[in-house]
Parts: sequence; C-alpha cells; structure tokens
Amino acid sequence: MIEKIEQEIGCFFDECAKQGFMESFSEEELPKLKEALKRWDIRPGQHILEPGCGSGRLTEYLSRAVDAEGEVYACDISTEMIRLARKRSLPGNVMFVQASVNSIPREDNFFDSVICFQVFPHFTDQTRSLSEIARVLKPRGNLRIEHFKSRDTINSVHKEASGVIVSHIIPPDEKMRRLLNRTGFEVVGIQDSPQRYCVHAVKIKFC
Repeated sequence: MIEKIEQEIGCFFDECAKQGFMESFSEEELPKLKEALKRWDIRPGQHILEPGCGSGRLTEYLSRAVDAEGEVYACDISTEMIRLARKRSLPGNVMFVQASVNSIPREDNFFDSVICFQVFPHFTDQTRSLSEIARVLKPRGNLRIEHFKSRDTINSVHKEASGVIVSHIIPPDEKMRRLLNRTGFEVVGIQDSPQRYCVHAVKIKFC
C-alpha cells in the first residue's frame, strides 16, 4: 500500500520521469557505477531488492549480475518511473512493481542484498523502511545505500528544490549508525567524499 505522503512524492518523480530525468547514467556516472557494482559483489543466482528503482537504469545492470538463475525485485512509488522501467523489456527475472518499501510482498529472510541507490532520503519513515528491509533480508545479507555525490551536496540539492523533497536528507553519520543499529543492522562502513556517499551494513537480528 502506498500512503498519501508517498503518493505526493510519487507525483514529484512522475514529473521527473516525464522530463527524462534519471533515465540513464551520464558519462561522469559510469565509472562510479562500475566501481559500485564491483564493490557490491552481486553474483549469479542471488535475489536482489531494489527499492526506489526509478526508470530501471540500475536494474538493467543488476539483472545482468544475477543472471537468469537470480531475481531482481524492483519497486517504486512513481507511476511514470515504473512505466519507463517496464519499457526496457528486461528479462523475466526482473519484476517491476509500483509499491512502497514499507510493505514488501516477500517472506522473511528472502533477499541476499538490498540496493538503495539514490533513494534513501526519500523514505518517508526511515526507521520503518529499514525495519522492513531487515525483515526480508537474509541473515548477514548486505544493505547498500549509495549516492554518486557527497552527503552535504545531496542534502543541499534537496533543500534548494521545490516541492515535497525539500526536507529529504541523509542524516549525519552517528545518527545513521544509530538508525541502522536499532533496526537490526551492523554498520560495516560509511564513506562520504565528493565522489560518493555510501553505506554498507549487514543484517544481524535474525527473524
């Protein structure tokens, strides 16, 4: 179920989709993407959750990584983004669903990894979202929160934007660590540089 506030955010990203934003990776982003994919170590046969998949630009790469034996469950609250994603006609191991990260229709301990690519600030209730991610993630499964800009840059862009995303920020490192710890994760590392902001955490509370 997509709640009212999420519907409003979905409408914001509907407009982004109509304007062609975030439809493909730029030349500047491609080396960062290559490095991230190597670091994530996604393997054939794995089950991957991609909340906030947008137009499916990353999903296409994840699908190749898991190969035919694996699965990518990609969801987004934007109708238009999901429409664009489905137009990519990716293989049958990819499922695009208009849905909230707060309600994932999978059993406990299902996914090997969760990739939150350029979406974490837009989770309306970060504690609730992380708790649901922990529920569907396997014990010692990996959570990756990834952006191709620094935390301060991302937060500044959102604060200067118009519409519903002005309050959407990435919390400071200590707050992020506390948030992850209380929702069942152990933080492996947080990296914040001009080139990227990334968090790696593993699930430690078993369902």
